Amino acid sequence: MRYARNASSLEGSATLLYTARAASMKAAGADIISLTAGQPDFKTPGAAIEAAKKAMDQGKTLYTPSMGIVELRQAVADRWSKVHSQNFKVENAMVSCGAKHSIANMLEVVVSPGDKVLLPKPYWVSYPQMVRRLGGISVYPESGGMLITGDDIRKAAAAGARGMIFNSPCNPSGLVNTRTMIEDIAEAIRETGIWVISDDIYEDLYYGDGQVPHILTADPDLRNQVALITGVSKTYAMTGWRIGFAIANPEWIKIAGRIQAHSTSNPCSISQYAALAVVQGEAEEDRIQMYDAFKRRRDLICDLLEKVHGLDFEKPEGAFYVYPRILTDKEINTEEFCISLLEEEGLGTIPGSAFGNEGYIRLSFAASDDDIAEAVKRLKRFLERGDFQ
Repeated sequence: MRYARNASSLEGSATLLYTARAASMKAAGADIISLTAGQPDFKTPGAAIEAAKKAMDQGKTLYTPSMGIVELRQAVADRWSKVHSQNFKVENAMVSCGAKHSIANMLEVVVSPGDKVLLPKPYWVSYPQMVRRLGGISVYPESGGMLITGDDIRKAAAAGARGMIFNSPCNPSGLVNTRTMIEDIAEAIRETGIWVISDDIYEDLYYGDGQVPHILTADPDLRNQVALITGVSKTYAMTGWRIGFAIANPEWIKIAGRIQAHSTSNPCSISQYAALAVVQGEAEEDRIQMYDAFKRRRDLICDLLEKVHGLDFEKPEGAFYVYPRILTDKEINTEEFCISLLEEEGLGTIPGSAFGNEGYIRLSFAASDDDIAEAVKRLKRFLERGDFQ
């Protein structure tokens, strides 16, 4: 049987693969600690659960408008208007089946076969696969830095790039572009006229002062070129509820809405009402408690890793990941490294090769203090043996 070239060339998600492998070994009785998870390890706030129960009791279990219920779209427009000092309307907002789905929808509107799209490197594993699915061509920063710069955008645009995906706080590194960097990035976007999909899913997990630096804060007039992607999954421990948001100019949203109408149709009705509760502020105490826990865990894992020889890393300013480089004089295959680490020490991690950075591993600190401490102990023991060299 003959299959479509773009679809059959897609690669699987390495993060899901390694998470599943660690889970399978643990289910079989192995002593496994997994720092692979890209999701909070907390329960969904009670306000969301109660809103979902109420929606079911009231019979809100049928189709909704394909772009989401109006109440949620309006709440999204209102909340992120305040965040970015904008005046978003309901026609600027769309609800999808998770932030990943939102990114895919928005990309499909602007990427034609052969289009070049600038991606960060390291990148979230799905970015290049999404571009490839549409026949686009992924290009990467010439500077080779861990974060995109204004000059990276200028050079990519000069070489034909029509748009970019931006991610700060970044998955996998947890790094954040400074305000000075963001100002230069905004200037480069304005100069080149490229479109931007800003993946802001970790925006509420920023450990610096005030609000995370953002393109629209640096230049509010870029709102027609920039699509914001966010959701409730990371902030409110609602990954399985599958609700994400896109906020962009009305035409971009309208076309994306048509795509969604002819693919998934509406997101889960019950999940939308659960999301409405937290977007409207009914779970702020839970949000703050989770944020405080992640910040404390960030400090814990970094303090422990600093005592491990053979690693080099930057302390993350956002998300719940740390991204150390393995120090070795020899070439290293981090996929083999992570498999050996899992099999020999029972520690699940994600190889940097999954994010386009050979030589690094991603550790999630969405785990208990005890698991973090034991995980670093196992990693230290593995590195001291030097079996990977």
